[in-house]
Amino acid sequence: MIPPTSRPSVRSLSSAFALGVLALPLCAQALSFMPAKDIPRAVSFGGACIGCDLSGRQLPGARFLGADFSGSSLIGANLRRVHFTGADFSGSDLTRSDLTGAAITGADFDEARLKDARLDGALIRGASFKGADFDGASLKDAAFAGVDLSNARNLRQEQLDTACSVGTVRLPRGLTLRPCPQD
Repeated sequence: MIPPTSRPSVRSLSSAFALGVLALPLCAQALSFMPAKDIPRAVSFGGACIGCDLSGRQLPGARFLGADFSGSSLIGANLRRVHFTGADFSGSDLTRSDLTGAAITGADFDEARLKDARLDGALIRGASFKGADFDGASLKDAAFAGVDLSNARNLRQEQLDTACSVGTVRLPRGLTLRPCPQD
């Protein structure tokens, strides 16, 4: 965490985001101390924000490239159309988060809490959800490819009936996933 005396102002961070000049390692950390719920024009985040509280943040369309958000709280966050590439959300709490239309590639959601989260229309490739809690999560029109859901908790067939797979997807015993329609 950056000491309070050396923190850049929100105005300077917003300007840096708008100009696209903020270095990636600072971006993820910057989110942890921004007082505003909205982070407009945010393009990409990298670096580490381990254990951060980002609950209720508005981050639609943001790109998380190799960011480490392990153990963070993103309860009720607006993550619509976000891109998670190589991001680590292991042990994070994404309860009631909206990940509608998200593109998730090579991300780690092991032991994450996705209770009542919306993953509708998400494209999820090469991600791991070992021990992740899917209690009440919506997977309508989600497409999985090369994903490990084998040890996911509270994942029900009714949820998977609204999703599909491309290629191999590891599922808990007794659950199935239909192939995605070919265009």
